[in-house]
Amino acid sequence: MTRNECNPKTQCPKLALIGRPNVGKSSLFNRLTRSRAALVAETPGLTRDRRYSVATLPHGEITLIDTGGISTDLDDPLARSVMDQTIQAVEEADALIMMFDGSQGLTPDDLELLNMVRKSHKPFLAVVNKIDSREKEANLAEFYETGLDHIIAISAKSGRGVKKLAKEISKLFPATKTKALEGVDEKDSHLGKSFGQDEKDPIRVSVVGRPNVGKSSILNRILGQPRMVVSDIPGTTRDAIDCLVERPQSRPVIFVDTAGIRRKARVRDKIEKFSAIKSLDSIKDSHICICVFDATEGITDQDKRLVGYTAEFGKGCITVFNKWDLVKDDPKIRRLLNEEAKFFRKVVPYAPHLNVSALTGKNIEKLLPLIHLVYQDYCHKETTGRLNRILRQAMLRKNPPVTKGHYLKLYYVTQTGTCPPTFTFFANYPELFPEHYIRYLKNFFRQELNIPHTPIKIVLRHR
Repeated sequence: MTRNECNPKTQCPKLALIGRPNVGKSSLFNRLTRSRAALVAETPGLTRDRRYSVATLPHGEITLIDTGGISTDLDDPLARSVMDQTIQAVEEADALIMMFDGSQGLTPDDLELLNMVRKSHKPFLAVVNKIDSREKEANLAEFYETGLDHIIAISAKSGRGVKKLAKEISKLFPATKTKALEGVDEKDSHLGKSFGQDEKDPIRVSVVGRPNVGKSSILNRILGQPRMVVSDIPGTTRDAIDCLVERPQSRPVIFVDTAGIRRKARVRDKIEKFSAIKSLDSIKDSHICICVFDATEGITDQDKRLVGYTAEFGKGCITVFNKWDLVKDDPKIRRLLNEEAKFFRKVVPYAPHLNVSALTGKNIEKLLPLIHLVYQDYCHKETTGRLNRILRQAMLRKNPPVTKGHYLKLYYVTQTGTCPPTFTFFANYPELFPEHYIRYLKNFFRQELNIPHTPIKIVLRHR
């Protein structure tokens, strides 16, 4: 079962932001949800997928839905997919905000969208953005020609009028009862609060890879619905999009669909640079990364860097060859891919591997059970007594080497963290321990503790 990011114990009413590209929907989304979740820039059409987050308003919590800007430009091959995403948001929302651009005035696209909003027969608010001074309020006159009785003027960038808007939104949902915000004024940088995690915290899983390897398609298969815009055009996903998946008797999983990361030398577009930064931030904030590779292209240097990032940040990892249906009948390509996959066993020996096809659905159903298995190892806790017994076995099998004329000794070990399991070893010369011996300890402890699917962090300290 899939759901937005609202607390699983509550059912928040949903409010969708509708409007043309670049009218400021994502800026308002960030302000109301008190976050920087949505990527914001002057480039029109930046948002393409639906994004959900929780905002706390004067009379309660709501789930806010950010949508892609709708345009009648039929030359854009992605316009239809973005329109479909927005239509789904309108259908599932309980109320709508129709946003206009006060700096550009009323356009034919605005009138078409307003007609769609009216035909939905759902309560809505008309909001004119980019009215950041009293002088610009004169720009509101032409918007009243649409027959709208009440128009709210705001500046999502500066916060002007947002407090009034928050009160008007609350009137749309009188049945919502939570503690109101106190001490909020229009100069505050944000309204509301971020999504709060329940006692049973979700597993955060980032889906990472180069552009056009099929990350969004895999996630749509897992979700069982076209949640992400999918196209053959590389770079369709520009922002990191969160999706919560819940199943009975299982810990919930938040999937993060990230933008494809290319080599720095090929990244010249400002938006792509921001997207790559957010993708790397998503890796850092996740428990597990699903690294997706294109089976028809093999493993590239950039693929190896992505896997290296997961190891560097100490994240659980699952490697996936997508588009397996295109190579499964070619034994030569399969042998080549198996040879290339040996790289994974060197850098992330703990990472399980799957060959999948997002197109046919092959092996997609194995991903969720595998995620829970990796997470179980990733959160492993062990007693100090058992750790020291394992340490003695490790040293009997292979003593620390003599380095720079010093006999290296390990005295004892204790666990000092999880996610990943972190073990602190006390030694006589911790700075002299070679990397190959530390790697030996990681592999030995992983095997003896029976946690084969997680990285291990080792810290060396003076006794």
